[in-house]
Amino acid sequence: MPRIYNDSKLKLGEPLATKLRDFCKANYNAATLEIIREALNEHIDQRLKNPEMKERYEAARRARLKLPDRVVALIKKGDSSGN
Repeated sequence: MPRIYNDSKLKLGEPLATKLRDFCKANYNAATLEIIREALNEHIDQRLKNPEMKERYEAARRARLKLPDRVVALIKKGDSSGN
């Protein structure tokens, strides 16, 4: 059985808290966390369609992962063509 929604942990407030609870029940008693994850993934994917947002997202991701700002091409040893 899925976990019951607990607004004291998520602090969604009304009317979103009851809207989520009702949606979970209507969605074959889906787990609250499952619905939140799905909605969040869809929201992020939609927002990343905006080029400016995508650029800021990639910059934040690179900073978090401590990745370089540019891509370095790797070539096989002895291959001077770069292909």
